[in-house]
Amino acid sequence: MNVKEYISSGIVESYVMGLATEAERTEFEALCAQYPEIAEARNAFELALEEQLLNDSLQAPPFLQSQIKDKVNSSAGEAYPGELPEETPVRRVGAWKFLAAASLILLAGSVYWALTTNKKNQDLLARNKELENQAQQSTAQMNRMQDDIDKLRHPMMTAALKSTDNKGTFATIYWDTLSASKDVYLLINNMPQPPSQKQYQLWALLNGQPIDLGMIEVKEKTLLYRMKNVQNAQAFAITVEPKGGSEKPTSAPVAMSNL
Repeated sequence: MNVKEYISSGIVESYVMGLATEAERTEFEALCAQYPEIAEARNAFELALEEQLLNDSLQAPPFLQSQIKDKVNSSAGEAYPGELPEETPVRRVGAWKFLAAASLILLAGSVYWALTTNKKNQDLLARNKELENQAQQSTAQMNRMQDDIDKLRHPMMTAALKSTDNKGTFATIYWDTLSASKDVYLLINNMPQPPSQKQYQLWALLNGQPIDLGMIEVKEKTLLYRMKNVQNAQAFAITVEPKGGSEKPTSAPVAMSNL
């Protein structure tokens, strides 16, 4: 078995996101036990998703970050008592609501502490207001992210965007063809950094005509992108364009997918 090819196929991401079929899950879990490289890839992707959640939300004050980490770590220990992580595949996506709630609870606690002990300090009062705004924005952002995750768990059309130079699967498209909005999501699998001053752009192709679906910033902590919606498409493609994008593709596709 070619382990590297299997990992780059997108199965790791599909499994962790809860999008794999029952047969794919059974096979994946068996292979995780047989091949340490696959288990390591699963664990790395799970951690990357959690880090994206925490980095995409507004950060708690520095003096609270250690408390948040302690809370998350203690919760992880309680969730699977007596289990060995390396023997049992675990999807951590289900803990996202808890992580968001823990962060917001600690933020609210810091606001209360500052209000009750430093009422005469105008600078701290201004900071308290800022924290309240951050908590509200974090709540809205977490709700949007959870909404996206919930949608991804519904039946969707998937399409693997494979490198045109046989370097594996760059990304996976999830297209909600059953909804009126036709939401499009892109999950990065193995996409290298583009050249300097360049940026990836996603296109839908319909009767040979490209339709712009938005730009992709390859960031270390960002894996899932919500792209522009598209009503009809026969294929998807990724090109390398100047920063900010182009109205029409200016280069040959670096990744393609047929439906």
